[in-house]
Amino acid sequence: MMSNGRWGRVMYHARQPGRARLRESGLVGCVIVVSVLSAFLDPVVGNLRQPGVLSVAFAIAYGVVLLFRRRVPMMTAVVLSALGCAYQACGGTPTPALPALMVSLYGLALRTGRRSALVAAALVATSTVAAAMLLQSGPVLGPQRMGVVAWIGLATAVGDAVRNRRAYVRALEERAERAERTREEEAARRVAAERMRIARELHDVVAHELTLINAQAGIGVHVGRNDPVQMADLLTAIRDGSKGALGELRAIVGLLAQPEEAAAPLEPTPGLGRLDDLVLSFERAGLTVEVVRQGEGCFIPSAVDVTGYRIIQEALTNVRKHAGVDTARVGLHYRHDSLSITVDNESLDGGRPPSGGGTGRGLIGVRERVAAVGGTVDIGIRPQGGFCVAARLPLGRTGAAQPRRKANDRP
Repeated sequence: MMSNGRWGRVMYHARQPGRARLRESGLVGCVIVVSVLSAFLDPVVGNLRQPGVLSVAFAIAYGVVLLFRRRVPMMTAVVLSALGCAYQACGGTPTPALPALMVSLYGLALRTGRRSALVAAALVATSTVAAAMLLQSGPVLGPQRMGVVAWIGLATAVGDAVRNRRAYVRALEERAERAERTREEEAARRVAAERMRIARELHDVVAHELTLINAQAGIGVHVGRNDPVQMADLLTAIRDGSKGALGELRAIVGLLAQPEEAAAPLEPTPGLGRLDDLVLSFERAGLTVEVVRQGEGCFIPSAVDVTGYRIIQEALTNVRKHAGVDTARVGLHYRHDSLSITVDNESLDGGRPPSGGGTGRGLIGVRERVAAVGGTVDIGIRPQGGFCVAARLPLGRTGAAQPRRKANDRP
């Protein structure tokens, strides 16, 4: 069932054609009445006079021609000017045609450009005054003729001003609409970027820890009751890994729950200072990791520090999940302007890419993180077999100023 508001809008639009016809009829009637009344006044001496049937006929003709001013505004002005000249040729004055001419020129200036309106106004004024000069006596620049020119100019100027005002209002409305659309698009972009950031953080935490827990649990199944000491170590590693993952998840959820302006990390973000702990967690899961460092002691921005840690974490996680080998190498080369990170492994299957059911989201996240700090990364198969992740992170271009960490500092 149609609501009252919608029904009201339907009825309003349904009544518009009738209202438009009523306005047109009223305007034409007013022009005819004013034209007839002006025929009663002698413009020279100011006395009343008795108009003839011809004056009424021309007044009606002015009103009828005005009905076409919306369809053919220029032609309407020309025809009205011709009728006014014809009326003067029959012994009348320019005054009765003036109301119709003003309405026509106002509409012409309102609906067309300024140049067309000025041309029409000049044509109408010139023809009307010229007819008066040729067909009537009196001074060339008398008050009646100058009054006709002034009223014609006034109607044209008012129509042009109203058109400019409407165009200005439309421009403001369009600008406001564009600004609103821009704000909505920016808000949507920020929401999408935040969702990607959350997905990347959750993947970094959950995928890494669950991979290690799964590997340690698999080892525990084989060890069973034969080696209680190793079984206890594996359970301890699983407990520590799950505890660390839960802690990072709580930090992420807590960060999301805070207002944007008050958002701050609830605990230190992982950096290269925790690389030894990261390597130890993989070694507990059965992956031997060789770490080679060069350039110890240099300082790096915290954004690069976190990015480097996540690159190594993701690369080692992929080695453990997909490569089918038990060794990997990590290389860190600190220079004065950049940090180079490489993570590679041998291959057991002739150099084919890592296998498994991964979605590739982790490597996509690596590329996004590296791009965010202005670095470059190459991910692919080594010529001698195996897989390699090689990244170069600049130390001088990290966006906004951030705290800097020493390479071997623990966060």
